[in-house]
Amino acid sequence: MLSLLPTLEPQYVCPGESHAISRAVHLSRLAAFYPKCRECSHRQETGQLPQPQFAEDDSARPSLSERSLFTLEGVRGVYLNDLTRQKAGELAAAFASLLWESLPLTGRSDLRDANSKRPIRRSGPVVVVGFDERPSSPDIVTGVAAALRRMSCQVVDISQTSAPCFRFAVAHLQAAGGVLISGHGCEPSWTGLDFVGKQGRPISAAGRRAANSEVGHVFNVPERNGHVENVPHDDGRAPRTITLDDIHDRCEQGAARPLRQGGMQRVFPASVPYLAGLWQHFHALRPLRVAIACSVRFVRETLDSLFAKLPVTLDWVEIPQRCRDLLNVDDSDVGRLRNAVLARSADFGFLIDDDGANVAVLDEIGALLAPDDLLSLLAEVLGAEQPGGAIVIDNAARERLQPRIAARNRRCWLGGWTQSDLWQAMRSDAAICGGGATGRVWLRESVPATDAILTLAQLLRCLSRNDSPLSQLLTE
Repeated sequence: MLSLLPTLEPQYVCPGESHAISRAVHLSRLAAFYPKCRECSHRQETGQLPQPQFAEDDSARPSLSERSLFTLEGVRGVYLNDLTRQKAGELAAAFASLLWESLPLTGRSDLRDANSKRPIRRSGPVVVVGFDERPSSPDIVTGVAAALRRMSCQVVDISQTSAPCFRFAVAHLQAAGGVLISGHGCEPSWTGLDFVGKQGRPISAAGRRAANSEVGHVFNVPERNGHVENVPHDDGRAPRTITLDDIHDRCEQGAARPLRQGGMQRVFPASVPYLAGLWQHFHALRPLRVAIACSVRFVRETLDSLFAKLPVTLDWVEIPQRCRDLLNVDDSDVGRLRNAVLARSADFGFLIDDDGANVAVLDEIGALLAPDDLLSLLAEVLGAEQPGGAIVIDNAARERLQPRIAARNRRCWLGGWTQSDLWQAMRSDAAICGGGATGRVWLRESVPATDAILTLAQLLRCLSRNDSPLSQLLTE
């Protein structure tokens, strides 16, 4: 009787890992250019792959592991290849360490409660966490929340949400900061982290491009003053704002636990107060038909709730979750929306990007509005209601927008390059609106907010003031 001997499969263990993986996983990682494969002794075992995935002479090329995950506005990377649960936890711990340093001093640490005679437990910073609809987000948010609790932070979980609702929750709860797991602006296989400070302020990079963006300089209408005035500079007494550069540096150094005890975690339904706050912007609207497209389920459900009893009809256009160019007339999603506007005789088309803030607007004949046209139109309406209010524009739109706004005899601020710059500029002079070259419109709320739903509300108000079509309003 013949006995079958077991066939021994080579043990594939990635560099730096302790557990073995199967040959199928090994080949999949090679095909996906997994960064650790460059250092693996088995990288030449490519099976049926068409060619060696890593040549012998490619050592001089920068590997994926050497590429910085930090962008101008957050952290982005391919899920598992670049950004894992562990890496996300390290970034969250670095952010928590900076939040601890920004807390006010509490004096003596040996104070005791009068009733129990026990030492008073110091409360850590409150940090809001949320995530988008990508399949990788639940895994990443688990690592982020665990790292924040380990850093003795008080974690508030608002679950699946949009970026505008998330920033609203940070301000509404008066939290010290927030971490949103989101890969917006990238393909579905990517994920990332967006950091938010107090009052919902976006945390951006402070690199050379942002530092040289003339943030805080204001140019007034030439007919009024004929010269450029500067905003008084910060006297240094206010606490320094956390930037992405600080998070990067602290992550490289490592973050030590501030306390021995861990933090608590609770759940908060942020969508309830968020929806309640949106109602005040939808009133006195005439019957209109809007062809609208958005791949974010949270945004679609919010809009359906808002428009259930309004005279405005929303005709939804199905679009996939993908990286799109809202300013390109040849983008496939812009084309789908244009066809829907013409086929359904809509008053205008409205496309909301995956971040819930950037928008593309098409008039009733399917023509794509430039971002400066949209901002100028909204500024005209809001300026009539709030005379004297300033308008903030980003540096990229300075040459196009400054003459148009100056011609209307309105004050205009140069906001900078980043979202953090624009937020601060909006906050400094209580500007009525802001924006520029991206299609993202900033509006004045209790704190500056950039929200596609608020932008839609203001656009509906513009069209409800008279019976003129959108294309005619742009030429007036």
